[in-house]
Amino acid sequence: MKRIMVDMSITLLHHGHIRLIKRASQYGEVVIGLTSDEEIKQYKGYVPELAFKHRKEILEAITEVSEIVETPWLITENILDQFQIDLLVHGDDNANQVASERLLILPRTQGVSSQDIRKRAQSSLISIANQKLMLTPGPALILHENLSGLRPVFGRGDSEYQSICEKVINWIKALSGQDQIVYAQGSATFAIELAAHTFVSGRVLVVSTGYYSDRLQQLLPQCEQVNVIHYNQLNIVNDKYDWIMCAYTETSRAFKINLEGLRTKADTLGAKLFVDATGSIGLEKGHELADVTAFSSCKGLFGLAGACFVAHKNGLEEKKQNTFYLNIDIHRKKMVTGPYHAICSLYDVMPIHTQLVARVKNSKHLLIERFRAFIPSLDNQPLLCTYLNSTLKAKDNNVVLYSPRTEMLGSIVCHLGEVHHDEINLIQRIHVDN
Repeated sequence: MKRIMVDMSITLLHHGHIRLIKRASQYGEVVIGLTSDEEIKQYKGYVPELAFKHRKEILEAITEVSEIVETPWLITENILDQFQIDLLVHGDDNANQVASERLLILPRTQGVSSQDIRKRAQSSLISIANQKLMLTPGPALILHENLSGLRPVFGRGDSEYQSICEKVINWIKALSGQDQIVYAQGSATFAIELAAHTFVSGRVLVVSTGYYSDRLQQLLPQCEQVNVIHYNQLNIVNDKYDWIMCAYTETSRAFKINLEGLRTKADTLGAKLFVDATGSIGLEKGHELADVTAFSSCKGLFGLAGACFVAHKNGLEEKKQNTFYLNIDIHRKKMVTGPYHAICSLYDVMPIHTQLVARVKNSKHLLIERFRAFIPSLDNQPLLCTYLNSTLKAKDNNVVLYSPRTEMLGSIVCHLGEVHHDEINLIQRIHVDN
């Protein structure tokens, strides 16, 4: 009987391996050329999940396998001669240098590989962690795509990172509708302060909708005049201003302003428009209406926390700063360590971002449908979150409810916590305490 060698690593045995062995057995006695641990580490770059002796033990349990021998990564004519092999069987990814008359190529089983299984295992581990339901604004969960994009990177002299960063930043710039974008390590709060100290001066009008809009005045540099007006009273303002500042989505109240209307008001008052887009970027439309926006990586962009962004129109006057870290040129010229891994965490999110936003929309739709009686108005509803005028309770201890930074009656539900799958379970895991 002919001796047929099938060379394999079998780092993670799957049905594709079994099918190949079964097909090889039709040609003769199957001898597995099993790659050594050292060769796997050298050629694949990692220590196999199962040591050679354990991989060998698994193969010995397969009835079609007659013999198992240790082989290097690449099979040569000398290896075939050493083990008296008549024919080498391999998948269509063959790289072995043997004579064509001693080689039989069989097609690989589609849809499975050891690397695919590793990715699925990682995704399963992340899904287990994400059983902790975060009804918070963000970061609210970890996506498999956040981790799959991570790798060792550095901001200078690393061509791989430069390519990743360029693609991610161009994508974010397109979402923002702005001409320029600067990124840094830190929260959206830092981006707001950096942008304010760079661009904002003169007479400033802050549009009050809640905690996050009201704190804008605390992040401002010394200005000629700063006034605060409630959003509902904007119609009475007729004085000229240099800047109008607002939070597009006011998370503390689950309230979204009419940005188009505010842009019109700013034009009427001769003002430029500064938008805190922390809770709106990636989720709401219209950011191109702003002259300056600031936001972070961990909400509607669905990245890991740690990166913040200032996006702005061309032609804005920039103020010179005497401080180091609040000088936007320091970050623009990459003179400090950047948010390298937070940027990488967005790379694999880009192709699925539309799908993630659709899941946020579905979560909000289901919540409104279930608890409509506790939602005072459907006007000015942001996609990020929903206000209920009653106390929300969790049905299990693995739910984290949102605690706003200011005291308020009622509850706010944020909708980022289940975007890792299509199934929305929050309705089953919360209830309203009447």
